[in-house]
Amino acid sequence: MINVKNSKPQISNSLLPALRPYSLPPDFWSRQANTQTESFEFTPFGIPARITANRSGVLSAAHLSARRFSLPPTPPIPDPQPLTPIQIQLVVTKTDTPAVPANLPEQLQYAGVGDWISLSAGPWGHAFAHLPTRTAAAFLSPALAAETRLVSRYIIDHYLLNFILTEWAMLHASCVLDPTGQRLILMVAPHNTGKSTTALYLLRAGYIFLADGMALLRQRGSNFVVGGYPIGEVKLRDDVLALFPHYSGQAVKVREQRKTVINLRAAHPDGLAETLFSPKSIQLCLVERNGFSQTEVAPLIPAEAWPTLAANSVYWDIPERLDHNAATLQALLESASLYRLKIGSDPEGIVSALSGLS
Repeated sequence: MINVKNSKPQISNSLLPALRPYSLPPDFWSRQANTQTESFEFTPFGIPARITANRSGVLSAAHLSARRFSLPPTPPIPDPQPLTPIQIQLVVTKTDTPAVPANLPEQLQYAGVGDWISLSAGPWGHAFAHLPTRTAAAFLSPALAAETRLVSRYIIDHYLLNFILTEWAMLHASCVLDPTGQRLILMVAPHNTGKSTTALYLLRAGYIFLADGMALLRQRGSNFVVGGYPIGEVKLRDDVLALFPHYSGQAVKVREQRKTVINLRAAHPDGLAETLFSPKSIQLCLVERNGFSQTEVAPLIPAEAWPTLAANSVYWDIPERLDHNAATLQALLESASLYRLKIGSDPEGIVSALSGLS
């Protein structure tokens, strides 16, 4: 019966079964089976992040990701703006799929609409995220969930970086700190130019290794707060690895090349910058090879360096974020010492040339 009270019709519970044309399974959407029962929290670049999962084993990928991002120092650097927390949910489904192919990273497909971005791994899984609220969900087949490195690098890291880069400017660079920890050296160059090799020579000479991939920067008044990604590792081609025979690691494929991921925490546990910092000075070097043994250094002006920086930064299709990133890089050009670094083949000459920069 329909009871009328205060002109608002109500349906008696006794009629509900009759209104259903068919019976749904108790957990039609698998939402109960996908309940997030496990969690892991950390603070990449000072932003609270919570990774949850419906199975404990898959969170090993989150622990791996946490080691690749700069963490806040103790005591933390104050942030003038409230930070929106990051939430990533990992759902291991019951989908039965074949083994994950070695070239899965090359098969990933990316799409987006408005504030939403998505990632598809074909039958092995899919993920989506909402940029303004920094929330993401990834649905993984058991076969993909078992691939800790892939889930960490191509799903968790992917969304963490997209969320972080809404506030931090990014520069593709190999970066080290001088032994005092006060002078930051940013080395920018095309792939296979030698910036990773140069960073390793400096690390072995007593410099502090920040990252061989991305330098992330944020302005704090007239200074910069700097962090890196990925922390604690470097990827080397086979010919470069031959220069450092004492290093070993896991082989991966990067842009049609075979590289080896070296765990620098094992090789140089005291030589890594793990936390955010504010350097007293920054030296930005555009790196190229000169074909000789001797390394050459020449000063640059901002107009000469800007095209290279623009080509080695993140591209935003949102004008406001693109402008924010560009403004930070412009401020970097105006405050840093700029050099053209033509590296030679003599390792000691490379270290000597960079040690002599002022």
